[in-house]
Order: sequence, then structure tokens, then C-alpha cells
Amino acid sequence: MEKDVEERLILVCRSEIKMLELIFEGFRTLTEKSIKEADNMKGEVRGHSAELAKFVIEKSSPGEKGKEWAKPYLSMASSFDRMGYNMEGMVGRLKSMEKEHTFFSDRAVKEVNDIFQEAMDLLESLPDLIQTKNKLLAQHIGEQVRSILKIANGFSEEHEERLIQGVCMPKSSPLYLGLIESLKGIIAHTLEVSGKIVTLSPKS
Repeated sequence: MEKDVEERLILVCRSEIKMLELIFEGFRTLTEKSIKEADNMKGEVRGHSAELAKFVIEKSSPGEKGKEWAKPYLSMASSFDRMGYNMEGMVGRLKSMEKEHTFFSDRAVKEVNDIFQEAMDLLESLPDLIQTKNKLLAQHIGEQVRSILKIANGFSEEHEERLIQGVCMPKSSPLYLGLIESLKGIIAHTLEVSGKIVTLSPKS
């Protein structure tokens, strides 16, 4: 992977790590200020993402690298875009929670916190993977993703069961499930990026 593309991938990744950290802070504090800080990051995330796609398309023009070269990079740019959409959706849900004074049970808060932490850990491992192309790290990411998605699916199913039993509030349920689904999306797209990076690593 060339240095100039690598640097742009890492820029997108770091801006999304920062946005997810701010969203997590917004979830924990549920203040207008903390949620606005997370919302303000979307311009930077979109900017870095658009710059990456533009750079790759220019490099793939005739006389340059060609379309086949561009495919894995455009695929990664698309995965980062979709992570960004998931994050923007989460900010929207936090705004609703703050505006409508919606609160989760202690159990629901812990479950969302757990998945948040795992999503951040995975996303934070991508810059290192982009630089090293370490296949063992990619394999570890894959194992983590499968384990976390299984746990997250379990949380959603248990929540729906509690909702049927009347333990959970119908008002907060769509927000809880929406946050979990968005985090699952971020985790799944992290795996997509990881897989593409490995295909670009030098053959041993």
C-alpha cells in the first residue's frame, strides 16, 4: 500500500475514532453540549472521507494506476462512509434522548456501554493494521468481531423479551435497539476494512 493512500486512510479512521469517542461521551452524559460536540465532528469525518475517495479516483485514471488498483480502496472508503452514517444516526438518537428526557435502565446502559467500548477498541486497532498489514492482528479483529456481534445480538433478543414482559419502557426501546444496531454496523464495517487491508498486504 502506498504511503499517500495509507495516510489518507488513517486520517479518515482517526476522525471516526474521535467522533465515536465523543458520541460515547454524549451517551454517558446526555447533555446538549456533549451531543453537539459529537455532531460537530461529522463535517471533519465527511471531509476526510470525500478526500480519500477523490484521491483514489484521480489515481485510478487512465495513465495512472487503473480501475483494478482502485477497487479495494474505494471499498474501504465506502465502509468508512457507512460507519459515518451509523455514527450520525447515533447522534440523532442521543438528541432525541436528551430532548425527550429518555433514560435507559442500568442494565441497558451497561449493555450499550459494553458494545461501545468494544466498537472503539476495534476501530482504534485499524490505524495500526493499515500501517503494519499484520495478518495476525487482522485475524484477531475477525475473532473479536464475531464474538461481539453474537453478544450484541443476544442483548437485542433479551431486550425484546423484557419489553414483552413489560420490564422495559416502550418509549426507550427503539432508541436502545437503534444504538445497538448502529454499533453493530460500525463493528461489521471495521471487519470489512480489515479484510481489504489484508488482501493488499505483500504475499508471504
